[in-house]
Amino acid sequence: MKQPILILLLILAAIALLPAQVMEVSVTLNSEYLPADEQDDLAELSNKIERYFNGYTWIEDEFGYDFEGSIHIILENVQKKRSEKIYKAQFLISTSSGENFYDKSWEFTYEKSFPLSHSKVQFDPLTHFLDFYAYMVLAGELDTNGLLLGNPLYDKAEDIANQGLLSRYARGWNVRMDEVQKIMNIRTRPLREVKPDFFEALAFYDEDNLKEAYKKAKIVLEGIAKTYDKQPNNRYLQYFFNAHFNELAQLFAGRNEELEQLIKFDSKHRETYRNVKERD
Repeated sequence: MKQPILILLLILAAIALLPAQVMEVSVTLNSEYLPADEQDDLAELSNKIERYFNGYTWIEDEFGYDFEGSIHIILENVQKKRSEKIYKAQFLISTSSGENFYDKSWEFTYEKSFPLSHSKVQFDPLTHFLDFYAYMVLAGELDTNGLLLGNPLYDKAEDIANQGLLSRYARGWNVRMDEVQKIMNIRTRPLREVKPDFFEALAFYDEDNLKEAYKKAKIVLEGIAKTYDKQPNNRYLQYFFNAHFNELAQLFAGRNEELEQLIKFDSKHRETYRNVKERD
């Protein structure tokens, strides 16, 4: 009987040693548009959300690094429906690697005496919403480490969106479903496939290995071009440019042919690209 117990203990020990994806998120909550008594009820919500994100093992992965992010919440109003209060808010989550999402139609219920729990029996418009965006940013993070590694977490986010659509708090979940499906769409795949190359290019650049940085950056530009050719207004492509246009300009500084391509693909930031072109 001792041998099965020993095997079980070894398995549990091995699981405990698996690297975990740890989030370090800071939360800012603005409730000044609400009545004073509501502001008092929400006084601890930002701290609760921080603990919800930071004190939990979201996934086990081989990379095991921490990543930093910030959340900004603006409470717009509160309404009573039946026996509960429905808060309406805007939500922005940003990570240091450029995984940024803005949501302007979040509705949730909140009772200050209740903790935020990861153990759920039924759909919760507050914590399931937080779970959705946790998986969205973590999926994007995993994509930087290898080919489409974020897919399982995008699937989890899609499952949550489905639950939201079928719940009593369906507002906004059609947009969130559209968000995750656009990222996983075949037309976005070429960009997702080169995300590891992009961060490798930045690493080579930081090491002053400009030759290897340029080789990796060229691969990234090819992925950008494929995505642009399939869908010039691809939302995920726009997110990528907004997060990384300065780094792209840095990687291709003085290389006018590539910079002209970036100006075509990302006219919003054309001045940044023009400023690093080699002058005749």
